[in-house]
Order: sequence, then structure tokens, then C-alpha cells
Amino acid sequence: MANNDSNSASIDSWLKERGYSTEERQKILAKLAEHDHETMSDAVFDSIGTSDKTLDQMIAALLRD
Repeated sequence: MANNDSNSASIDSWLKERGYSTEERQKILAKLAEHDHETMSDAVFDSIGTSDKTLDQMIAALLRD
């Protein structure tokens, strides 16, 4: 999560340097976060489809960590 916060802060700073308003930056960052979430979800389900592991096995492995 901290990495996402750091990335958002960096992107926000970059957008601000280019003259985007606070409202525009907030909208852009929200859309990027939505895209990031969708991409991550797609990647998880793609990996399940191409792996010999089931979703239950992946969850069990995540909970062990």
C-alpha cells in the first residue's frame, strides 16, 4: 500500500508540474487507481486460468505468508 501511495504522490507531483488543477489531478488519480485495480484482478484470474493451481490453493498460499 505504501508503494501505491508513493506512486500516487509522484504522479500527482508530475501532473501538478504540468499545470493540471487539483480537481483534474484527483480525477486522473482516481481513474488510474481504478485501472490498476482492474488490471490486478484480471492478472489474478488470468494466472489461475493458465496455472495448475486453483483459486483455493492460491488463497491458502497467500494466507500462509
